[in-house]
Amino acid sequence: MIPNLFKKLLIPKEIPKELSLKIKEFSRGKNKEKFLKKSFLYIVSKYRGNRFNLIFRFDKLFKNNLNYIVNNKGYMHCTTMNFLLRVMAVKSGLFNERDVRLRLANTWYIAQHQYLEVKLGKKKIALDPWN
Repeated sequence: MIPNLFKKLLIPKEIPKELSLKIKEFSRGKNKEKFLKKSFLYIVSKYRGNRFNLIFRFDKLFKNNLNYIVNNKGYMHCTTMNFLLRVMAVKSGLFNERDVRLRLANTWYIAQHQYLEVKLGKKKIALDPWN
C-alpha cells in the first residue's frame, strides 16, 4: 500500500524558512492562478518524477518531513510532490484544504498515480507536478 495515496497528510504548523519565503514571494498580488503557476514551476524545477524510480527509489515514498523534502532535489514520488504543492497553497492563505483535492489515475494500467485538483474560482484545474 502506498502511504498518503488516499488521504491527505496534515499541513504542519511550522514550515521551513526557505519554503515560507517562496510562498510569500509567490503570493504577492494575491492572484491565485499566478501563485499556482509559480509554485508548480518551483516544484518541477527542483524535483522530477520518473516511472522507473517508483521501484528503485521506493525508500523516498516514506519521506514526508518538509525539512527533508525542501533540502533535497531530484526524484520524488507523486504523493510527496503533491504534498509540497498542497502545503504551499494552503500556507499562502489563498486556498483552504477544501480547495485542494487528491485525485487518482492509473499508470501502466496497474499502478495508482496521484495528482491534485484545485478549485480556482468557479473552475477546477488538475495539477500534476510529477508528470
